[in-house]
Amino acid sequence: MRRTVRHIVDTHHHVGSLAIGAAEERASAAESRDPVEVHHAMLDRFGMSACAVMPGLQYERPYGIVNTREVNDAVAAYRDSSPRFLAALGTVEPLHGLALCREELDRMVGDLALDGVVWHTRYQGVAVSDRRMHALVDEATSRGLPCYVHMFAESNLEAPWMFADLARDHPDATIVALDGFSASTQVQYVFDLADRFDNILFDTAICFPLLRPLDAFVARFGSERLLFGTDSYADPVSYNVPAVMAELLASDMADEHLENIFWRTFCRLFPTAGKALEALDTPEETPS
Repeated sequence: MRRTVRHIVDTHHHVGSLAIGAAEERASAAESRDPVEVHHAMLDRFGMSACAVMPGLQYERPYGIVNTREVNDAVAAYRDSSPRFLAALGTVEPLHGLALCREELDRMVGDLALDGVVWHTRYQGVAVSDRRMHALVDEATSRGLPCYVHMFAESNLEAPWMFADLARDHPDATIVALDGFSASTQVQYVFDLADRFDNILFDTAICFPLLRPLDAFVARFGSERLLFGTDSYADPVSYNVPAVMAELLASDMADEHLENIFWRTFCRLFPTAGKALEALDTPEETPS
């Protein structure tokens, strides 16, 4: 019998075009569907309460900062379109230069009320440890924004040792390593990073399941540094079944750990999310 938790919040949903030329993407683009309705249907299909949204970082940028502003405007508007989108993360491009990035970060906070910054540096032209990323992590942290940074196993531009550089040099930063469990050997690097740096959190996206690494992580480090995530696009959906969800719910972890992973850690990272989840639990009154 499947275990249940109070909420399931996915911290890692991309919106917009996948933009990698997949056949599924081209077929989907031919259809005209409301993206929010499609996204809601996805959440309902997999039993997810809500999610955080972020842009796909493969977006085309022939006009530089103009395109980045458009992407950030779009993700802010998308978040505002549904109470189930609990947080929205924007981005800034390291190769645009620090001055333009500072201006955009100020706009992201002041005008758009975005909740964090996300980077997938292999699509953005630099390594995670690039000097410009160090500067941008400082800028984001000074504005109270958590830094979501992809650590996909297939890319040497997102290698685990680069995350050690960021965490060591920016101890006040909150760094969320996305896709960290995405290969067997990389799981061991994740354990090393977690052992050395308390300011790195990890999501569960694309978790390589052999030998139950999430169970082992929780046994060693606890559950307050894990966020449930699946690295998905709502359209096209990236998977038939969110396997990491099934893996977690089938585990022997204590209920407290599952609640942390699926939503409590998220609410600690984004304090307004707790009230938003309570509101989702409260049925709307029917007008008399």
